[in-house]
Parts: sequence; C-alpha cells; structure tokens
Amino acid sequence: MQVEVPCPKCGKTRMNFPRPQPVDSDIITCYHCDFELGTYGSIKRKMALFMERLMQADAKAAKKQ
Repeated sequence: MQVEVPCPKCGKTRMNFPRPQPVDSDIITCYHCDFELGTYGSIKRKMALFMERLMQADAKAAKKQ
C-alpha cells in the first residue's frame, strides 16, 4: 500500500521511513522538516479511512445520476 499524508507543518507529502519495509510501529517523519507524522500503522489507517470515504462518495454520486 502506498501512503501519502501531507505534513501539517510544511504541506509536503514526502516521508522518511526508517527501513525499506516499515512495520506498523515505525515512526514516520516528514522528509523536508523532520516533523513526526505518527506511526506507519496510524498513517495506513488514516489512508484506508480516506479511501473508504471517497468510495462511498462516488457510490452516492453514481446513484444520483
């Protein structure tokens, strides 16, 4: 799963991962300003919820047409 979360401090989406295959407990930081974005697991969860909301919105829009 590819994850992208904009940094609340600088707005960039590039992230630092502590290892090539991160585990859910790894702390992810912003590549540009070193702001701590959270754990890999929490970022994946946020992205999954966001994608779910997008899919529901698309389904509602398709029903209205």
